[in-house]
Amino acid sequence: MDLAERISMLRRVNGLSARQLAALVDVAPTTVTRIESGAVSPSFDLAQEILTVLGEPIGFTGAADVGAIAAARLAFDPTLGIEMTPAVDAWRQRWARIGLIDDRGRTVAGKEADLLFRAGRAARLTRRAGAVGFKAGATAFELADALGPAGVDYAVTGDAAANLYRSSAGEAWPVLYVEDVERAAQTAGLVRKDPVSFGMRVTLIPFDGVCELGRTTIDDVTVVARDQVVIDAYGGIDRMAEQADILLGRRVA
Repeated sequence: MDLAERISMLRRVNGLSARQLAALVDVAPTTVTRIESGAVSPSFDLAQEILTVLGEPIGFTGAADVGAIAAARLAFDPTLGIEMTPAVDAWRQRWARIGLIDDRGRTVAGKEADLLFRAGRAARLTRRAGAVGFKAGATAFELADALGPAGVDYAVTGDAAANLYRSSAGEAWPVLYVEDVERAAQTAGLVRKDPVSFGMRVTLIPFDGVCELGRTTIDDVTVVARDQVVIDAYGGIDRMAEQADILLGRRVA
């Protein structure tokens, strides 16, 4: 798939019109149309920006942009202790251009789901910095039972956390934020998964100063804030996006 086809496909997957994508990267709508048709080739910087907002940065190892998460979290809760860095402000401006964030930096009423979806797509769970995959077996709740008593700071996210906020279905992929990945893995007896293999897994992600903020406890399990759960579910795999829709009260076919 060449760059033009890739951009066109990802734009449609993200549910964006050419005009909306153009607004996100601050170019004329005709520029996006001409890029997708192959009439013009974008500069490397523009191609990188386009693919970043579409959740697929250039390069197989392109890391998820935590700035997108930070901007979305602040739009929901400006009291969070998150620094307004240039990267965070860039996402805020992008989303303001397509009507997701208002001039006060808050989420526009009725656009909450769209904003969380965009943040999740821009920061896929599989691309999170420092994330490590382990062989499947333990559930998120079994991991919580092992880590909590051992004094390992953690927070459950993804579909397991979504079910704690609003019960709907079983978890498909246990994902936890932890203060120390190696210590958590040793405590829970996890075995690393072959990095090139596919299929089910357990994923541990180190605290990053953003995603673990606003934690709460439900049924004796520490979980991340509801908006972070939705971001992570939209940025996950399998049925996670459906779990996010259910948590938001959206109709699921």
